[in-house]
Amino acid sequence: MLPSWERILEQIRRDRRSGASVLLARGIETARLFLASTRKLPPAGLTAALERFTLRLTAGQPSMAAFLTLANALWLARGEGSGRLPSWGALHDALVRYADGIDRGLGLTVRHAAPLVRSRSLVLTYSNSTAVRLALWRAMAAGRRFEVVCSESRPMREGVTFARRLAALGIPVHLVVDAALAEWIERANLVLLGADAVMPDVVANKVGTEPLLYAARRAGVPAYMLADSSKWLPDALAEFWRIREEAPEEVARPGVPTLRVHNLYFGTSPLPLVTGVVWEGGVARPADVRRRITRLPVSKGLVRLLKTAIH
Repeated sequence: MLPSWERILEQIRRDRRSGASVLLARGIETARLFLASTRKLPPAGLTAALERFTLRLTAGQPSMAAFLTLANALWLARGEGSGRLPSWGALHDALVRYADGIDRGLGLTVRHAAPLVRSRSLVLTYSNSTAVRLALWRAMAAGRRFEVVCSESRPMREGVTFARRLAALGIPVHLVVDAALAEWIERANLVLLGADAVMPDVVANKVGTEPLLYAARRAGVPAYMLADSSKWLPDALAEFWRIREEAPEEVARPGVPTLRVHNLYFGTSPLPLVTGVVWEGGVARPADVRRRITRLPVSKGLVRLLKTAIH
């Protein structure tokens, strides 16, 4: 039988419905179980186990930027190039700091995003972002009354789940098909989106986000993306972020050999299309986000490992 952390990683790999926040929470729990199982290993054994864990974690959901930043936090703590052998305690402390930072980052991001929502406004959103949902709830709790428009988010229809959750909170919601969402831009006062990854030049989110951002720019509607720094990828890590083609049957069964079904969950958009990125530090313009991302440290040992796995 596989170790418990490997079983959970296999469940994460198969998961097509959970949002990034849920997947990350499970990834952190997996890292905790991994460390619990390796506490008594000698340094060489710990290094080999860390390599195995890293490859499984990052391959399971290759569009999860936070899995790359989690791996990077562990590898930086490993102390590469310092002449020291890897320390279990250092890895443990790094995981605790990372997990604490995730909780703090989400809370502060939500706090900074909520004031963007004004009373008597129409907020347009897309897909199923935990940060967006919590920001809207916080705005409502502050006494602001507004409406939301979102779409079903095919093929898995996570937008329907999002709409129902908002409606259950008492927020008026308009649910439309994906193709109709851009038609609401002219009526919207704000576009509020989650993000799965922020890189120096592009931001990644549900496929179909880019046309919405272009439409918002043409209409003069401000568009903000909510993404704490756990989703920020410098170029050295962005190289390993990728979009996986999903099962065609989620869209349609081809039926004939000349029909090919393309099913991508994610797409990228130019970062400058966004009015601002809301993160734990506040609301930042794209140029400022780019500068901050380029300064983030990246483990050379992690990069070498991931490159070896690709080749």
